[in-house]
Amino acid sequence: MGEKMKCEIKIGKKRKGIVNKNIYGHFIEHLKRCIYGGIYEENSSLSDENGFRKDVLGAIKKLNVPVLRWPGGNFASNYHFLDGIGPKEKRPKKLDTAWMGEDNNHFGTEEFLKYCEIIKAQPYICLNFGTGTLDEALGWVEYCNYDGNTYYADIRKKYGKEKPHKVKYWGLGNEIYGKGQHGHCEAEEYAEKARQCSQFIKKIDPEIKTIAVGADNPDWDINVIKIAGETIDYISIHAYFSSDDYFTIAGLPYYVDKRLYILESSIKVGENYIKREKPIEIAFDEWNIWRKPLDDEENYKLSDGIFACGFFHILQKHCERVTMANLAQLVNVLGAIQTKGKGVILTPIYYAFYLYSNNTGDFLLDSEVKVEKYNFQYRNEKIENVPFIDVSATEDEKNIYVAVINRNTEKVDGKIEIENNFKKEGKILTMTGNSPEAINTTEKQEVEIMEENFKKFSDKLNYSFLPYSTTILKIEKNG
Repeated sequence: MGEKMKCEIKIGKKRKGIVNKNIYGHFIEHLKRCIYGGIYEENSSLSDENGFRKDVLGAIKKLNVPVLRWPGGNFASNYHFLDGIGPKEKRPKKLDTAWMGEDNNHFGTEEFLKYCEIIKAQPYICLNFGTGTLDEALGWVEYCNYDGNTYYADIRKKYGKEKPHKVKYWGLGNEIYGKGQHGHCEAEEYAEKARQCSQFIKKIDPEIKTIAVGADNPDWDINVIKIAGETIDYISIHAYFSSDDYFTIAGLPYYVDKRLYILESSIKVGENYIKREKPIEIAFDEWNIWRKPLDDEENYKLSDGIFACGFFHILQKHCERVTMANLAQLVNVLGAIQTKGKGVILTPIYYAFYLYSNNTGDFLLDSEVKVEKYNFQYRNEKIENVPFIDVSATEDEKNIYVAVINRNTEKVDGKIEIENNFKKEGKILTMTGNSPEAINTTEKQEVEIMEENFKKFSDKLNYSFLPYSTTILKIEKNG
């Protein structure tokens, strides 16, 4: 046997940036069982008076979801908001030609906004840039945000909502670059539509922030910014990943790291052509592991949870530009939560969110780690120097949070040095299981979070990190 792997971790005092909690956002779409049969089941003993499944709602509340994107996704490109407001018995059943489903429109704008209110999430509505029009987009914004006596505002009031909802985030379409998308067009045509839409909806409510469609393609992204960059606030990126190899899945955040550097460079190039006071930010508003056909719902493994933790580390690293991200999806299909009959399954990706959304500070701290590294191939690209131990440290006014991912399949002994002034006790939370293939089902719970109090912290802490695990050390600061 070879020598046991060791690591040295150093956490500095320097703050490297602000971590926006919106990077722990989620996404729900009218796709298979995400909404109907997921978060929403009318006339069910499992649901409350709103039709919201109580067990799912309880699990979601524990994630402190900061922002929730809806109604799509591809579904948004053929969705008309007027179909989903007013008395449910009068709402039309429509054919969704994006996913070829029938939708009774019982979950519409008011239901979505009520859900966001209950879970205390900021709503993010994606506008229809496929079969929709500029006039329809303006009407939807007027319905949600305008405090006056106009046609769409009066419709809102007629249905019992006197005060506007003040939805802050509005997406300017979805994946219009794709030939399978309703409204597909080239970058220049899309950008002009996005420029006009963003300009005019901000006249209705100047507090609105708009998200333009990015394609993870420099040519598209630069052209969109050159044309629409003075009116938008974000450009998006979408990415889904698939591999059955553990070290590939665990290391894929470093592929994401490369994609984000490319997008950041594209933004800088595009910004040279425009005038704006604030830099354009990045919304990574669709991301996940996706291996199976949509009808065969994913049951995520511990390795996928390790990937999600590493994904958060990369988003934190890019916190200057990346200020929003949304897992696709929240429930079922590609869900962090799965409903099975009268029960729910909390997947390892759910636990990754639970760890980070509840145990991350506002400020990214300087950190470094000395440990062995490895390489792998993904999509014909070589990803190099992936550390077996990955560290990201943050702080708020009360605590320091040291997040440590062990990608190794054996324990790694670590020496941790923290420069900040802190108390000599804290809490340790660890997500782990009996193998990278560990899963949770209604019958067995192979992946869980262990919590323990720790009262032996010193300036230099020795700690042994479990294999294929993520550990967060929550340390209370002095003063």
